[in-house]
Amino acid sequence: MNKIYPYFSPVILSDTVFSNYGQDPLKGTSGQRKAAFIIAEKFVWSDIDTFLKPTNVTGTFHYIGQHSVLLDYAYVNQVHWVRFIDTEENIYWTITGTDNVYVQIRDDTYGIVDLDWVVANCGGCHTHSPSPYQIEIAYNAGLQTGTSMQPDHLLALATYADIILNEIVGHGNEAPGDARIDQFSNQSYSEVRRLKNTTFGGSPRANFVSKLFQDLRVHRYVGI
Repeated sequence: MNKIYPYFSPVILSDTVFSNYGQDPLKGTSGQRKAAFIIAEKFVWSDIDTFLKPTNVTGTFHYIGQHSVLLDYAYVNQVHWVRFIDTEENIYWTITGTDNVYVQIRDDTYGIVDLDWVVANCGGCHTHSPSPYQIEIAYNAGLQTGTSMQPDHLLALATYADIILNEIVGHGNEAPGDARIDQFSNQSYSEVRRLKNTTFGGSPRANFVSKLFQDLRVHRYVGI
């Protein structure tokens, strides 16, 4: 699925949070700060592969008889329903929730759903029906408030929002675009840094932000 961020307003960041974690709540205009907050939250969404608050989503997956599906987002809270769709785009079976023998959440953190005995016990299927071609799954994913509002995560969000805001107002970052600077020298001082590129960039502050989200980052696609 081509993931599209669904929010047009900040869901966590505010001027109060921005100020509480050491940033200037008067920098830029209100609109510029709001834009920086949304952009920062969107980058975090991309980095940790889930939403900063529980969000209902629907995903469609190609079905080739597999017994498990890796959903588009991590930190799954609930599966609402699963639909099986044939090659003629007919929905010929829907199962609700996970209180049954057909659908279970194997790993909520990684977002893996198991499908057991589905085809053999497909109550709505008929012998003349085409084989299932797609699965459509509606589910809820995202961090609970107690997780997204942890101090380390709020500090990271505020820090990255400040990096974005500096680009909007035109000053404040170490280099334009908050670029990674590996080597620096002047008449009296020089240094060579060992930095990595992250979702947030390669600068020292971007690396700091990335470290603060390390506990939420899961490598879901390794080995797939």
